[in-house]
Amino acid sequence: MDLVPRSTNIPSATTGYRDQNAALARELTPIAQITGKDVSPVTHKGDYLGLEIDREHLVAVCRFVRDQLGFDLLSCVSGVDMLDHLETVYHLRSTTRGQLLQLKVRIESERPEVDSVVSVWPTANWLERETYDMYGIHFAGHPDLRRMLLDDDFEGYPLLKSFHQVPQTVKPRATTQVEPNMAVAGKFQQQNVERVVQKKLGQGLEERLHPGTPTFGHAFEDYQEEANQQESNPEGESVPGKSSFNEKKPDEKKADEKKPVEKKA
Repeated sequence: MDLVPRSTNIPSATTGYRDQNAALARELTPIAQITGKDVSPVTHKGDYLGLEIDREHLVAVCRFVRDQLGFDLLSCVSGVDMLDHLETVYHLRSTTRGQLLQLKVRIESERPEVDSVVSVWPTANWLERETYDMYGIHFAGHPDLRRMLLDDDFEGYPLLKSFHQVPQTVKPRATTQVEPNMAVAGKFQQQNVERVVQKKLGQGLEERLHPGTPTFGHAFEDYQEEANQQESNPEGESVPGKSSFNEKKPDEKKADEKKPVEKKA
């Protein structure tokens, strides 16, 4: 779509876009003699006027606004898919008046064809080819109507709402679109997926731990349960039932018991 120029000055009650649009609306009234209908311009967001005309009067109306009103530049030709019908939208700009005008033509979806305006604005050559490439709208009288963006053997028109991928791809439903119990069922989960399991190193039953130090998980559940039942001892004390460097052997204990106790004088 063409960009609407914005004035640096705030329009007042007597100047600005509204006065220009009012003057343009009066100058558009002779179009009623071409179409045989009353002209009802609509002001769109951005303060520019738009007309909806029949396709059989398109070229005549375009010549009138070019020759009589000074709209010498065709800046954009767009297609719109409205499901029940198609539309072609023309944005016309006047370089002398500094105004923008929109023309809209309604086309049947079963027979998407409208007259070409290449004879009025030469730039329509490329603009109409692009619209044909995306929407499949045929422009009667176009000198070289063929695809412009896609390959010549491409099937379909991508911007139509009825367009499907070629070949059509059927994708599985997301888990959020099925019943919750079914979504977590085993048969709906990924199968044969490799998982890396990191083993935890065992602490060892004979190693004395500092009070408050947690034990690591052992590789065997029996050792794990036994290790959890043990209580840690304060620093400097040995584990009950275990040997220590300071603990004497049983033979040494018996020898000490047989030694007489010397009395001090």
